[in-house]
Amino acid sequence: MSGVQSYAEIIEQIDLIDPLAYAKTRNHLGGAVTHLSPYLSRGVITLPQVKARLLARHRPADCAKLLQELAWREYFQNVWWEKGNAIFSDLRFPRDDWEHEDLVSALVGAETGIAALDDAVKKLYDTGYMHNHARMWVASVACNVARAHWYGMGMWLYYHLLDSDPASNFLSWQWVAGTSVHKRYTTSQSLINACSDTKQPHTWLSLEREATLTMPIPEHLLQSEPVILPMEYPEQPEVMSVFGAEVYLYTPWTLDPGWRRAGDGSTDGDRGSHTRRLLIIDPAWFDRFPVSPFVLDFIIRQGQTVMPELEVFVGDVYDMPGITEAVAVYTKAHPTNQSWPGQHDPRELLAPAVTGYFPSFFKYWQKAERSVLRPEHS
Repeated sequence: MSGVQSYAEIIEQIDLIDPLAYAKTRNHLGGAVTHLSPYLSRGVITLPQVKARLLARHRPADCAKLLQELAWREYFQNVWWEKGNAIFSDLRFPRDDWEHEDLVSALVGAETGIAALDDAVKKLYDTGYMHNHARMWVASVACNVARAHWYGMGMWLYYHLLDSDPASNFLSWQWVAGTSVHKRYTTSQSLINACSDTKQPHTWLSLEREATLTMPIPEHLLQSEPVILPMEYPEQPEVMSVFGAEVYLYTPWTLDPGWRRAGDGSTDGDRGSHTRRLLIIDPAWFDRFPVSPFVLDFIIRQGQTVMPELEVFVGDVYDMPGITEAVAVYTKAHPTNQSWPGQHDPRELLAPAVTGYFPSFFKYWQKAERSVLRPEHS
């Protein structure tokens, strides 16, 4: 899994994608997945940008599966925009069979006895990455076998992922748990063996997938532990007053190095004033949804790698020295910065005409497919 990369390296990574290989192998833990999720979730690159570069090199039909999977990210973001904080509780179909709201000790300790799951958790701790299929297996075991509420386990995974996006993470857990759609996702040892390099026989998951919904909770999955995820803020140089400056504010999910640069039709520098670009680490958000020191370090270093001039401000944006006396303030619209000052530029979308809430991806895709798969020039 890639860590911090230069912008040129990320663009090269996009251009090396083989969309047909992705479509054929993406469900296997060793498949030809893109590894773009940290840069997409952090906004360093956008979904339309990836689409444009794909279609410049490949036929639309060859890119269809990959573009559909990218559309899941946009769909989850749209749900967050429409439902707000409701995505952090059971969205549509509350369940009453939860055993607890804590962490499943065997899962977070990589001691389930299912080799592919345990290896995926160890890799998560080492790299901040977990394959999407492995995430679904972990969530299914947690929610539908151990019957731990999805929120606590979702907080744990969010804490450790380099691509920790609130919408994609928590709505994926709800999808598996059956609280956003009226069906629960199940797994089995045979499925895990087919999609990994393990060939384990005769485990506690060696049964039909649907049978996992009614099986007794295995004894070693009964132990739980509190959700304790400490948030540590890094020491940063003091931010000097932005009085009289054009100020560009970034969230940890909008780190686009090309946004509002001179020559792109923006106002950057047009007023003759100096410019400041600042990443806001707001404790009001991160105390509620903490991330590991490894993840926060990635966010800061990735932002400053693609924007060397990027400063880091830890605190409420309104406490930034001189913010109310800035010449102008700009930011990219995101659910976490709606109360920020200044002009909020709109999101770049694969299907900008498809708005509103759709209760399932299938219903969204019926409306969005044509736009998502259509080349921009057609």
